[in-house]
Amino acid sequence: MKGIVIEVMDNLGAAIKKRRRSLRMTQEDLAEFSSLSVNFISKIERTGNQNISIQKLDAIAKALQTSVITLIDESSKTPEPQAFASKLSNDRVFLDKLTNDMKKLPVEQEEALAKSFITIINTFAKEDK
Repeated sequence: MKGIVIEVMDNLGAAIKKRRRSLRMTQEDLAEFSSLSVNFISKIERTGNQNISIQKLDAIAKALQTSVITLIDESSKTPEPQAFASKLSNDRVFLDKLTNDMKKLPVEQEEALAKSFITIINTFAKEDK
Protein backbone atom coordinates (compact mmCIF):
# COMPACT_ATOMS: atom_id res chain seq x y z
CA MET A 1 0.00 0.00 0.00
CA LYS A 2 1.39 3.34 -1.02
CA GLY A 3 1.38 6.08 1.62
CA ILE A 4 -0.39 9.37 1.25
CA VAL A 5 1.83 11.96 -0.41
CA ILE A 6 1.31 15.68 -0.14
CA GLU A 7 2.94 18.48 -2.04
CA VAL A 8 5.03 20.63 0.22
CA MET A 9 3.72 24.14 0.38
CA ASP A 10 6.33 26.82 -0.21
CA ASN A 11 6.39 27.80 3.46
CA LEU A 12 6.28 24.29 4.98
CA GLY A 13 10.03 23.92 4.65
CA ALA A 14 10.44 27.32 6.29
CA ALA A 15 8.09 26.26 9.11
CA ILE A 16 10.12 23.08 9.68
CA LYS A 17 13.35 25.05 9.66
CA LYS A 18 11.93 27.68 12.04
CA ARG A 19 10.73 25.02 14.49
CA ARG A 20 14.03 23.10 14.27
CA ARG A 21 16.03 26.24 14.96
CA SER A 22 13.75 27.27 17.82
CA LEU A 23 14.67 23.95 19.45
CA ARG A 24 18.33 24.62 18.64
CA MET A 25 18.51 21.43 16.64
CA THR A 26 20.78 20.88 13.68
CA GLN A 27 19.60 19.25 10.47
CA GLU A 28 21.65 16.24 11.59
CA ASP A 29 19.71 16.11 14.88
CA LEU A 30 16.39 16.30 13.07
CA ALA A 31 17.47 13.63 10.61
CA GLU A 32 18.51 11.33 13.45
CA PHE A 33 15.33 11.84 15.49
CA SER A 34 13.06 11.41 12.46
CA SER A 35 15.06 8.52 10.94
CA LEU A 36 15.37 10.46 7.68
CA SER A 37 18.49 11.54 5.83
CA VAL A 38 20.16 14.91 6.33
CA ASN A 39 19.93 15.39 2.56
CA PHE A 40 16.15 14.90 2.69
CA ILE A 41 15.74 17.35 5.59
CA SER A 42 17.93 19.91 3.82
CA LYS A 43 15.97 19.59 0.58
CA ILE A 44 12.59 19.97 2.31
CA GLU A 45 13.76 23.06 4.19
CA ARG A 46 15.21 24.88 1.20
CA THR A 47 12.89 24.06 -1.70
CA GLY A 48 9.20 24.56 -2.12
CA ASN A 49 8.11 22.17 -4.81
CA GLN A 50 8.66 18.82 -3.11
CA ASN A 51 6.44 15.86 -2.41
CA ILE A 52 6.54 14.27 1.03
CA SER A 53 4.65 11.31 2.43
CA ILE A 54 2.45 11.98 5.39
CA GLN A 55 4.51 9.35 7.26
CA LYS A 56 7.73 11.32 6.72
CA LEU A 57 6.05 14.59 7.64
CA ASP A 58 4.67 12.93 10.78
CA ALA A 59 8.18 11.67 11.68
CA ILE A 60 9.53 15.20 11.27
CA ALA A 61 6.70 16.67 13.35
CA LYS A 62 7.27 14.16 16.16
CA ALA A 63 11.01 14.83 16.13
CA LEU A 64 10.18 18.54 16.42
CA GLN A 65 7.77 17.84 19.30
CA THR A 66 4.79 19.17 17.41
CA SER A 67 2.06 17.93 15.06
CA VAL A 68 1.65 17.83 11.30
CA ILE A 69 -1.34 20.15 11.63
CA THR A 70 0.73 22.69 13.57
CA LEU A 71 3.50 22.62 10.95
CA ILE A 72 0.98 23.13 8.16
CA ASP A 73 -0.74 25.89 10.13
CA GLU A 74 2.61 27.61 10.78
CA SER A 75 3.47 27.39 7.10
CA SER A 76 0.34 29.37 6.21
CA LYS A 77 1.21 32.26 8.53
CA THR A 78 3.34 35.24 7.68
CA PRO A 79 6.90 34.57 8.84
CA GLU A 80 7.51 36.09 12.26
CA PRO A 81 10.77 36.83 14.05
CA GLN A 82 12.31 33.63 15.33
CA ALA A 83 11.22 32.77 18.86
CA PHE A 84 13.17 30.28 20.90
CA ALA A 85 11.45 27.37 22.64
CA SER A 86 11.45 27.17 26.38
CA LYS A 87 14.51 25.88 28.21
CA LEU A 88 12.58 22.79 29.23
CA SER A 89 11.84 21.91 25.60
CA ASN A 90 15.49 22.39 24.64
CA ASP A 91 16.63 20.27 27.57
CA ARG A 92 14.27 17.48 26.50
CA VAL A 93 15.64 17.43 22.94
CA PHE A 94 19.24 17.29 24.10
CA LEU A 95 18.45 14.72 26.78
CA ASP A 96 16.82 12.51 24.14
CA LYS A 97 19.85 12.92 21.88
CA LEU A 98 22.22 12.11 24.73
CA THR A 99 20.21 9.03 25.65
CA ASN A 100 20.10 7.83 22.03
CA ASP A 101 23.84 8.37 21.62
CA MET A 102 24.61 6.55 24.86
CA LYS A 103 22.54 3.54 23.76
CA LYS A 104 24.87 3.17 20.77
CA LEU A 105 27.89 2.66 23.03
CA PRO A 106 29.08 -0.69 24.35
CA VAL A 107 27.50 -1.43 27.75
CA GLU A 108 30.75 -0.87 29.65
CA GLN A 109 31.26 2.57 28.13
CA GLU A 110 27.61 3.48 28.65
CA GLU A 111 27.84 2.56 32.35
CA ALA A 112 31.13 4.45 32.81
CA LEU A 113 29.67 7.53 31.15
CA ALA A 114 26.51 7.33 33.27
CA LYS A 115 28.65 7.14 36.44
CA SER A 116 30.62 10.17 35.26
CA PHE A 117 27.40 12.13 34.73
CA ILE A 118 26.20 11.20 38.21
CA THR A 119 29.50 12.41 39.69
CA ILE A 120 29.24 15.70 37.78
CA ILE A 121 25.61 16.21 38.85
CA ASN A 122 26.47 15.50 42.49
CA THR A 123 29.40 17.93 42.30
CA PHE A 124 27.18 20.72 40.97
CA ALA A 125 24.44 19.91 43.48
CA LYS A 126 26.95 20.30 46.33
CA GLU A 127 28.19 23.63 44.92
CA ASP A 128 24.62 24.97 44.71
CA LYS A 129 24.00 24.38 48.43
